[in-house]
Amino acid sequence: MSLPSSPIRFAAAPLDEYAGKVTYGLAYVGGLLVLPQFFAYLANLRWSGLQVPLGLAAALALFLLLSYAFQPKAYRIDPDRLVIERRWAPAIRIPFEQISGVSTATALADMPRFGLRFAFNAGVFGYQGPFRLDPYGRVTLFATNRQRLVAIARYDAPVVIISPDRPRDFIAALNEQRLASATRQMHESMEVSNAL
Repeated sequence: MSLPSSPIRFAAAPLDEYAGKVTYGLAYVGGLLVLPQFFAYLANLRWSGLQVPLGLAAALALFLLLSYAFQPKAYRIDPDRLVIERRWAPAIRIPFEQISGVSTATALADMPRFGLRFAFNAGVFGYQGPFRLDPYGRVTLFATNRQRLVAIARYDAPVVIISPDRPRDFIAALNEQRLASATRQMHESMEVSNAL
């Protein structure tokens, strides 16, 4: 029986132009909201109405921080599962038994401009969370770049869409590892049945 192969790691693709603009724009707006409070402090003015933009800036900062924490940083192919590594949040693990197919998802490159009906985070540090796309239905995204999307179909769960730096190499490596895992399980089950 062969030993399990070592994990293969693919970096997440860099942010695409749209995600970069949304991320920088949101950070810029948050910075602008802090300016009135800053100038009031410098002028030694006290006005309680300045707390409103400061509160909005704090909410934007929290959303940016959480979006960064959940941003995918790498996709690791273990001997028996796909692992989506995120910056600070726990990793997502998808066993090979749940995966029914893998392919590129280039048709979604125009998202979020076209076909987006619901999105949790459509651009801040990438595209994360549950989405509803026309005509595809429910999907879950852990992606950073719309031009490098890979769809992972699952049997009893929504499709997972990711964006490795090298999509075609990722698909080939994942399919090869899925085949090796299935072969290994078949050999193990044959050994158990032969031992009985």
